[in-house]
Amino acid sequence: MALFSFHNRGGNGEQAGLLLRESGASLARVNGTEAAPRLLDLAHLPGAGDTDNLGQLLQQHRPGRAAVHCVLPLGSYQLLLVDMPKVPPNEIKAAVRWQIKDLIDFHIDDAVVDVFDAPPSGAGGVQEQIYVVVTRSSQIQHIAEAMQQAGLSLAVIDIPELALRNLAARLPEQEQGVALMYLEAGRGLIALCRANTLYLARTIELGHAALADPDPDRRAMAVSSLALEIQRSMDYYDRYFQQAPINHLYIAPTAEALPGLASELHAQVGLEGRLIEPELIFPGAEADAETWAHGLLAVSAALREEGKAL
Repeated sequence: MALFSFHNRGGNGEQAGLLLRESGASLARVNGTEAAPRLLDLAHLPGAGDTDNLGQLLQQHRPGRAAVHCVLPLGSYQLLLVDMPKVPPNEIKAAVRWQIKDLIDFHIDDAVVDVFDAPPSGAGGVQEQIYVVVTRSSQIQHIAEAMQQAGLSLAVIDIPELALRNLAARLPEQEQGVALMYLEAGRGLIALCRANTLYLARTIELGHAALADPDPDRRAMAVSSLALEIQRSMDYYDRYFQQAPINHLYIAPTAEALPGLASELHAQVGLEGRLIEPELIFPGAEADAETWAHGLLAVSAALREEGKAL
């Protein structure tokens, strides 16, 4: 199953990831095996993240025949965790649309909905809930039209939570479980993954701007708030899924440097913190720090395994 799938596949073994957002457009291209992926290209062009901006980016960085995995920007969709409807599998989406109609801030007729499995809870391994992704149909149409105008082969529209799962699958501790933290200027995302599975994802209303505040008291308060959000996520994971504790926190690079953050969070929540750098995912690879920070979600989307069940 593929989230918002368009059934297009690349013909040369390469995959591209694309992120269009208000701060600009990012494009990544990868190939190679799951065990040894290679980063072929990574680019970011500041701007409006619209069709014109994408066109300018593609003048120098075309993905060729690579299948394009576009990732929705944070804030353009909702990820809901709901009870699994007691219906046949082919009726789940229809049942879920009825369940969530009062949980979204626009009419359900204007929504595009997809689902993916939530991990079983507790020691008994019973699947009681399901993840639901919902966004406005106009958002999907905008992306599809932009891809068509650019002459790109759109395979999948994904979400940052699942893109980070792709990244987690390449980390040394992924079988034991890892926490990932991705921060934009005013919001962020915490994802807990284990054995190629997304267990928990939480959007937080705190970003790198607050963590870079020049006022030491306000910055300390922001760090403490972030540590509390991470601890709440860990507590829910331990209580609800009853898995072995997660000990490692991977921090996505941000547009502005946050020196000392990993050690500060370690002091407050006890997780071993590490910045996600290019060579961690692509041995021997190098990338400009700013481009890597802006393009990390595009890279993560490009790492998606085509055959993976969501």
